[in-house]
Amino acid sequence: MAKFISIKSVGAGIAGGDILLSGDSCATVSISSPTVIHYHFLAGTTGDVAAITYTGGATEGVKLRDAINYALTANPGGILAKVKIPAGATVTGIAVS
Repeated sequence: MAKFISIKSVGAGIAGGDILLSGDSCATVSISSPTVIHYHFLAGTTGDVAAITYTGGATEGVKLRDAINYALTANPGGILAKVKIPAGATVTGIAVS
């Protein structure tokens, strides 16, 4: 598993650009609505979940979730893996809470 994954966001200000999430601390990745994917962290880490907002609807959400899961496992022992955003989806923001 990569130590970090990088997700490109087109959001404005601090919500935009390449956002790094810990790959080591990921417990699960789930779709919570047709516009939000939750990136759940393991217990005891900073924050409980990262809400990844996107456009493209439910079908593109499944593809984006799968791309995130692929990035988590694509670079075993590596430092960084980039999430390849599927055509038709756009990440508009990432917020950790």
